[in-house]
Amino acid sequence: MALSRKKATTIALDPEADHLLTRAARERGVSRSEFIRQQLALVLEQYRRHPKPRSAGIVRSLSERGDERELFGGRQ
Repeated sequence: MALSRKKATTIALDPEADHLLTRAARERGVSRSEFIRQQLALVLEQYRRHPKPRSAGIVRSLSERGDERELFGGRQ
């Protein structure tokens, strides 16, 4: 990954977090920086705006809904 399109950020870690970061990155077989980027991407995904599926409005636009008895042959 080239840094040409990335912005550098500095964080301060306590010794315990630093040790765990090194251990976790080593177990994953990636650099500490790459491990941080991967984990941060997972956390930040919940804040990304996701477009709503185009099919979402179809259900609301149905004026009449079927009777479940039609599906199950009158069994309940």
